[in-house]
Amino acid sequence: MKLVARLSLILILCFPLTSLAQIPEQIKNDFAPVSGTIIMPIGEEYLVDLDASSNLQVGDILTLIQSGEKVIHPVTKETLGTLELAKGFLQVTQIKSGYSYVKLLSAEMTPQKGDQLKRFTQTPTRFEFSQPADRIAAELKMALPQLNWLSDHDTTEPELIFHLADDKLQVTNSADVVLRQYPYRDGKLTSSLAVAPPKNNLTLQNEEKSLLNKTVGSLTSAIGIKTKDKRLENPGIVQSQNSTDGSWVGADIDGNPVGITVADFDGDGLLEIAVATEKQLRILRKTDSNLTQVATVNFSVGVRLLSLDSLDLDSDGIPELYLTAHSDTKLSSQVVKYINGDYQTTINQVPWFFRVVNLAGMGKLLLGQTLGDLDTPFSEQPFRVEYSEGKLVKGDNINLPNTYDPFSLTTISGINDELFYAEITSQDTLHITSLGGETAWKSDDHYGGTETFFYNVEETESVQSTPINIQKRLISLTTGELLVVKNEGFRLFERYHDYDQSRVIAFTWDNTSLNEKWRTPDVKGYIADFSVADADNDGQDELVTVINYKKDFFIQNGRSSVVIYELNQ
Repeated sequence: MKLVARLSLILILCFPLTSLAQIPEQIKNDFAPVSGTIIMPIGEEYLVDLDASSNLQVGDILTLIQSGEKVIHPVTKETLGTLELAKGFLQVTQIKSGYSYVKLLSAEMTPQKGDQLKRFTQTPTRFEFSQPADRIAAELKMALPQLNWLSDHDTTEPELIFHLADDKLQVTNSADVVLRQYPYRDGKLTSSLAVAPPKNNLTLQNEEKSLLNKTVGSLTSAIGIKTKDKRLENPGIVQSQNSTDGSWVGADIDGNPVGITVADFDGDGLLEIAVATEKQLRILRKTDSNLTQVATVNFSVGVRLLSLDSLDLDSDGIPELYLTAHSDTKLSSQVVKYINGDYQTTINQVPWFFRVVNLAGMGKLLLGQTLGDLDTPFSEQPFRVEYSEGKLVKGDNINLPNTYDPFSLTTISGINDELFYAEITSQDTLHITSLGGETAWKSDDHYGGTETFFYNVEETESVQSTPINIQKRLISLTTGELLVVKNEGFRLFERYHDYDQSRVIAFTWDNTSLNEKWRTPDVKGYIADFSVADADNDGQDELVTVINYKKDFFIQNGRSSVVIYELNQ
């Protein structure tokens, strides 16, 4: 131990502290220890209670942990903990929903049900290089101390090899299968390059839950292990079916999200991220790898939020937050503004739908609409919302050729800058119409898809109400791309939707058809809303989404997160 301490001190003294902060957070996260449990043997492999929600990837190496000697304080006699001994190693071969398959790498051990595991812990690891790399080697060892870094003279066979070449750092297993790789430029490592899922009997499968999956869920519950939700997989933007790097997943948010918007809400020159759940508004700020909660806003009892937008309607340089909301069967929308160092509800009980839209010849505006009748809730004349003397007032009527749902309406341009309207209908189909209202194109597939709704009439024995669904927004970019959410799942019943797989797709319009340009990878969850803005204040716009993985209702807490994609990757 004295020798290890001296070597660590020498490394610290030899390299400036600033240089020891060069390892990207993604590398630390990719190799961060994750605890799990053996569920049961199955054939020549074993099931473990880890899945993609733990950032697990095919090829990851798990250490079978055996409890060793207790660590007891010599003076107080207090038990400080227990030493963890590495009994052997296993490798992830398949990832399912709620569990994964692993195979033995250490033939001399036989795992038992309930045995504890830790990912990338005490894993024999060797650093190889084809160029001078003492500083990078020292930084990696400092950033990933949980690995068992082998010296040049150690004859132990490594399970992980970090190999630094001219332009990248590759991490392989003992079979020389590439698990991860990171660009290396100008003496620095950056976020990872895309790596195809490892072959060699290592596969990643994300099918719907099978009977085995459900059985495993029962087993994990029976032995006291909480099953996990499916989370973001294969990060990045998919272009021509090829995944590239550039995504970030925030910490869990409880509740069911209904909206997200990004702007400088407090006038400090930095953009914040606002997320609305059904009962609460949260103001967040992304700094480096963290998403910090700046403020929360609660609302009157009985108010339920339906959507979120932002716009500087009062022209003071600071955008207000506009929340469509209801109380029982009536609209009761809210306005929140940053005033005197605090976020305050400045206007409430507004009987209008709110949506910021971009319309032909009008630019960006706050569209308002009163609630229609039982069967046609969006049939009333939409209007421009204006701000006057501290109040919201109805401005000019917006004359649209058809009855459009304001929540999913935008203008797109085609060849020769000809303008069209794009809309997702109540049947979850995507329609393109001319400015005169003539249908130019409609989809066969479903797009949009929402789990946010309310009722505008009390149910009785003789009256069965129909849900008023708050459809997904459409965003048209200055590049000519139309961004569309596609949530997939159960949508057969009008009164019940349940989506468990989603993506954002970018289309271009050529006056006759929509053509897919790129898409985000499939996410095992429901995209509640999205925006395009410089969410991390780096000078580049990102695609900012809020994704729900587990719904919040009376017998369980919900779980969601903000997921950000770089658009320039």
